[in-house]
Amino acid sequence: MVGMIFAQIAPLADGICVSNSMGEEALSAIGTITPVNYVFNLVSALGGIGCGVLISRFSGSGEKAKAARVFTRTLLFLTIASVILSIAGIIFIDPLLRLLCATPENYSYAREYLLVILIGSVFPVLNFAGDYILANDNNQNLAMAGDITGAVVNVVVSFAGVFLFHFGIWVVAFGTVFGSVCCVLVYLLHFRKPDRLCRIVPLKRVPGDPGDPEIIKPGCAEGVMYCMFAVQLVIQNFVLRENGGTMGISNSAVIENLQLVITIVIAGATDAIYPMAAAYDGEQNQSGMLMVKRMLTKYGFAMLFPVVVILCLFPDLVIVPYGIDDPVMLQSLPFAIRLISVGSLITLIYTLMIDYLSAIGGEAKATLALIIQSVVQIIFTLLLNSRFGMDAPWYGIVIGGFAALVYLCFFCDHLPEGISLFCQKNLLLLTGGTFDKNLVEELKKLSGELLSGKELGLVEEKMFRPLMASVPEGVSLQTSYSILERDDGMRGVILRYESKKDYIGANPDISEQDEDDDELVTDVCIRSEFLGARRLMMVLSGTDKEEN
Repeated sequence: MVGMIFAQIAPLADGICVSNSMGEEALSAIGTITPVNYVFNLVSALGGIGCGVLISRFSGSGEKAKAARVFTRTLLFLTIASVILSIAGIIFIDPLLRLLCATPENYSYAREYLLVILIGSVFPVLNFAGDYILANDNNQNLAMAGDITGAVVNVVVSFAGVFLFHFGIWVVAFGTVFGSVCCVLVYLLHFRKPDRLCRIVPLKRVPGDPGDPEIIKPGCAEGVMYCMFAVQLVIQNFVLRENGGTMGISNSAVIENLQLVITIVIAGATDAIYPMAAAYDGEQNQSGMLMVKRMLTKYGFAMLFPVVVILCLFPDLVIVPYGIDDPVMLQSLPFAIRLISVGSLITLIYTLMIDYLSAIGGEAKATLALIIQSVVQIIFTLLLNSRFGMDAPWYGIVIGGFAALVYLCFFCDHLPEGISLFCQKNLLLLTGGTFDKNLVEELKKLSGELLSGKELGLVEEKMFRPLMASVPEGVSLQTSYSILERDDGMRGVILRYESKKDYIGANPDISEQDEDDDELVTDVCIRSEFLGARRLMMVLSGTDKEEN
């Protein structure tokens, strides 16, 4: 969440700098070209979320070699796609601006700003996608550091360029691009360690690797969301231009920045579901998947509700930083801010459900939910235009979100399950404590009620003893221990422990499973990182069941 706060400072800083130095016409130019940013966000989501979810899934199953090959192919896709879109945008920049509802008053500002964004677009794409990928490769802190670095650079360049050197609107766009360049440079520090899941390897596809459609599939729902955002915003700008001219589009720019702030808070909770649910899905841990959904719903409301209350009581907090003095904007913005703020509570719920579906292989339903939301929003924006004028888009946003929520709750196979109450599902045992001889004896006793004698012997020989022998004396490991009933009928045994060091090392009894073999490996203890922790996992073949 901290990283995203800084990542989204760029458009906020752009709007504040431009509005205070060049006026509402220049501010409306940023609102005019915002759909283009959403198109590049679409590319970032397809590659970043898709690659990130697969990395977490491979982490959950211990397949590190697959993760590296998927990362390399995704990096190439992101670069090529952003370059192609940039070239097309530069060639057709004038027709594009007319399509985006640029007005005679803001046309020159919009063209100047958009040209710089298009030239440097590959870096914001890698910046945005890198957030998802690094978080899924257990390096959230570096993703946050990159976002903070990029945001600070962007703010400094924009403010200095506008207020000290009195450059045009192009310097604000340059600050955004250059900030992303610095962020990507920080991301490169991720590759100092050779054991990362994300590493550049020879470009090849091994039998059993996911194809290109499978790589982008987990990000399709989010990609569709950004695509529909672009369409919605074009229609929104059209409605606002018809009702309020350039000042109407300036309204759109202010509300877009408000939605960015709200999105930061929502994404602070919901985006965590990608690595967490996908990793538990890789383990076939249904209880863990539901636990993630319930936990993040509670965190999301705890973070968002105070923001909604503050914005409803004090909408001027959003208006004042822009130095707006136009009476039309000052009259219409407070209601729009209140309506969007209240509607964000609906957005939180359906966004979390959509992200959850995307993380566990339900991309088709997630995509349909977003299409329903977008179509309903567009229809009601146009229908309500004659009655509510400049407020029609905000009503459309709320109604569209409610329609998506109805679909997700009643037509998506008990999707609300687990949001409010704990569901054990396929979890047979969950316990933990400080890893020592006493805990091991307790775990053996509890496991004996669920595993055969041979299975328990394998767990003790290949999991408990190697870890006990590897941990230095005096080191305290906090652990959790689970036994699962997998979908294939086998038992999964998982031991997680908090440690920055890999004490296991090259222990021959424990494997990293870095092979290209796509077969399920049973009765072997596999080690990997898991959401910032260490993990040992065994899938038991189920032999000698009669000993139970």
